[in-house]
Amino acid sequence: MKIVSQESDEDAAFAVLEQALDRVEAMPGSPAKTAAVRRLAEKIGDLDTRVTDIRRYEVLRIRDEEQLALAPLADRVGISKARAGQIVKEARNA
Repeated sequence: MKIVSQESDEDAAFAVLEQALDRVEAMPGSPAKTAAVRRLAEKIGDLDTRVTDIRRYEVLRIRDEEQLALAPLADRVGISKARAGQIVKEARNA
């Protein structure tokens, strides 16, 4: 049985996304390419929204579970301290 790490699974998924972009980019200029670009941009926008939601959830989960201050919390998640503060403030006001 082959054991696959989560990181290699993620790398494989990212490679699929890059291949889709490469295929669209390689298409000759045409209405089909324009439509493919539009669909790809819409899907990437949808994924970006999901990633933002997941990151927000993780910021709040880590804050609640580990009681980290904003600076280490922001570093851990890969965002600015100001953005971490905004997420926490939005959650308090919700």
